[in-house]
Amino acid sequence: MIKVLTAHTSEIDDVEAAVTEILSQLDLNRLLEFSAGIMYYHADFAQTGVTKRICESLPFPVVGGTTSNSAVPGSKKDITLTITVFTSKTIVFTAGISDPICGEPFIPIEKLYNEMVKEKPASMGEKPAMFFIISPDFINATGDDYLAALTGIGRGVPVFGSVAFIHTAEFRDIKTLFNGVEYDSSMAVIAFWGNMEPKFFISDIPDEQVIHQRAVITDSYRNRIRRVNGIPVLEYMESVGLAKNGNLEGIASFPLILHVAGGSRLIRTIYGSDKDELLCSGMVPSHIPMEISFCDREFVMESARKTADECKKWLLDQNGSKSALVVSCAARRWTLGSDVYAEIREIDEGLKNLPYHFVYSRGEFCPVNIYNGKAENYFFNYSLCICII
Repeated sequence: MIKVLTAHTSEIDDVEAAVTEILSQLDLNRLLEFSAGIMYYHADFAQTGVTKRICESLPFPVVGGTTSNSAVPGSKKDITLTITVFTSKTIVFTAGISDPICGEPFIPIEKLYNEMVKEKPASMGEKPAMFFIISPDFINATGDDYLAALTGIGRGVPVFGSVAFIHTAEFRDIKTLFNGVEYDSSMAVIAFWGNMEPKFFISDIPDEQVIHQRAVITDSYRNRIRRVNGIPVLEYMESVGLAKNGNLEGIASFPLILHVAGGSRLIRTIYGSDKDELLCSGMVPSHIPMEISFCDREFVMESARKTADECKKWLLDQNGSKSALVVSCAARRWTLGSDVYAEIREIDEGLKNLPYHFVYSRGEFCPVNIYNGKAENYFFNYSLCICII
C-alpha cells in the first residue's frame, strides 16, 4: 500500500515561511520506510530559492518540473508550488535525473535506469511496476523518443507523466528538477518497485468535436506529414477547409486523431507547417487512418466529465486507500481562458475525494489497453490522463 501526502504554498519571497508551510502540511512524522516526492512549481519559486530549500528540508528524493498551473486538494491558485509525497512500507521508490539528452535519449536514460536498479533491494524484482517521469521540452528529441527509450529499457514497464511546461511563451525556459537543482534537457524519473497495479484513464475526443472525414496518412517522416490520401498534405487540409492558399488557418485549435491498433485513438498537436509538410508534436506513422478535430471549452469540459465518470464507476468497486496523478495538456488550459481549473473541478467528483496532484503539461505520457489486453505506452496531446495508485 502507498500512503500519499500533499502540500502547497504560494509564498514566493519568504523562503523560510514557504518551507514552514510545506512541512506543516506534510507532517514528516507520518512517513513510512520508503518515500519520494513530486514537485511542480511556477518558475518564480526556483528564482527565489524556495524549491531548493524545500528539497533540502525533505528526507527523501524529489523530482519536479516547471508548469503554468498545478493543484492539490485545498489549493487551486494561479501562482503556486505543489508537492505530492509517496510513502510506503512495501513499495520502494528510486528516483534520479538523466544526463543531458542531446539527440538520441537511449544512452542517458539507460544510465539512469541502471543507477536506479542498483539502489533498490534485490527482493523488489527485476523491473519496476511503474515509472513516473517529467521530461524536458522537445529541444533535442520528441516525446515519443523519450518514451521509446524508457519503454525499451524497462521492458514494457508502464510509463506515466508529463512534459515540463512554463507560464511564458519562452519554452526554452522550461526546467526539470531533482533534489532542488534545475536542468534544461534532462529527464526526472521515479521508479515504483513492488506489488502494485496502477489504473490509467485517458480522455477521449467528444464525437461531436470530430470532423468526420477520415483519411489515410500515405507519406510521413517522424513528426512530419507529407501526403494524405496520396495528395500533398496542405492540399488535403485545404479540401477540408483548414488551410487557404497553402497556409494553415488557426492551427493551434486542430487536434489530429490517429486511429491505432485495437480501436485506440492517439491525439497529436498540429503546430505548423514547413516546406509543404505538416508539423506535429510527436511521431506520426504512415499508412494509418486519421481525422481532424477542434478544441474548444466544450471539448475540454465534456471530455473531463466523461473521464471523471469512468473513474467514479471504477472506484466504486475498489477497496483501500488510493491517490491520483492527473496530467492535462496545456492546449486544454488555453481554451478555458481565466478559469484554468474548471476541468479539475469536474475530476474532483469522479475521484471521490482522493488525494490528487493535477498539473498542466506540454505533452502527456500514459499507457492504454489495446486489443490484446497488453498495456502500451503512448505520448499524447490535447488529452487528460489519470493514474490511480
